[in-house]
Amino acid sequence: METFSVQFKIGCLELSAIVTAFDHHRQFKIEMVTNEPAPILLNRSTEGVWAIVERGERNISDLGFQELQAAIDAQLEKFIGVKHMLVLTDFSDAALNACTYAAALSKQLKTKSLMLYHSYESILLPPTGSAPVSAQATESSEDSFTKLTRLKDVLRPLVAPKTEIKIQSDERTLVTAVNILVQQQHAGLVVVGITGKSKLERVLIGSNTLDLANNSVAPLLIVPPVAVFKTIKKIVFACDLKRVSESTPVLAIKGLVDALGATLYILNVDRDGASFNPDTIKEISDLHQLWDGGKPEYHYTDHEDTAIGIMEFADKIGADLVITVPKVYGFFDSILHRSLTHKLAYHTHLPLMLFRAEP
Repeated sequence: METFSVQFKIGCLELSAIVTAFDHHRQFKIEMVTNEPAPILLNRSTEGVWAIVERGERNISDLGFQELQAAIDAQLEKFIGVKHMLVLTDFSDAALNACTYAAALSKQLKTKSLMLYHSYESILLPPTGSAPVSAQATESSEDSFTKLTRLKDVLRPLVAPKTEIKIQSDERTLVTAVNILVQQQHAGLVVVGITGKSKLERVLIGSNTLDLANNSVAPLLIVPPVAVFKTIKKIVFACDLKRVSESTPVLAIKGLVDALGATLYILNVDRDGASFNPDTIKEISDLHQLWDGGKPEYHYTDHEDTAIGIMEFADKIGADLVITVPKVYGFFDSILHRSLTHKLAYHTHLPLMLFRAEP
């Protein structure tokens, strides 16, 4: 459930409304005042088609409803669009590669602004940690600003001419700063690089990146050090069939896929061997109901090592990106936490995008 306000016009009259979104932004309650006894109820398909369920007590014309629906659409675009991007850096080679990837991606997404952010807080990491923020002694704000300015100049030729590149540095803790900046900048995507140890076989993602994966209010794109950007045409959405209809952020994922003009491959992962369990059959039905409008391809894996199964499938179809919802699909912990086999380390050229589960 999510609540926000919108403004819309009926003739020359400007109105404000309180909008509460339910069911993956497919059902909406609209009130002119809080706890209105007979609110407006609207449905919106995943393709953006509106239907009036209850018109409420106010005499609003069909044209007025169209204005209201357009205002809600505009607000949803702010929530799920990637018109603004936040890119984190510690000025390492891995971070530079992530920034370069993000700049190229911003062109495909037609991003309006890209903010480069560096936290120069002194951070003490555990021996196996790797992080998008430097563990060196605290830098001065002047040093950080100088490096960010140089980085901005490097990236300028890689983005579209109209894309604005902003820079920001401070000493706030990483997750706090990121979430505040996401809200302030209306960032639809956070991009971070990863620095691995022992050829990424021991640790894929370090403590700060894992904190971001668990707490970032915006989708998080994790760019491996060897990733080279190419136009994203094929996306794998890796999921199991538990809580599919409850927590999958369909609108956000679909918005990204549509913005990229990519093909979506939904990969079902069977962790429990319950392929024909009645609950599983219901979840399969829910999955199709949520996604069929976008014409995705459905696939299935029961690989004993889920992480390898996902990456092998992605490699087989020539995927450019893997996305998932880590708090819902716990199998992704096998990528985030455990020591990786050589085979999985081989596939770390593939960027990983993590979406937040809907409450």
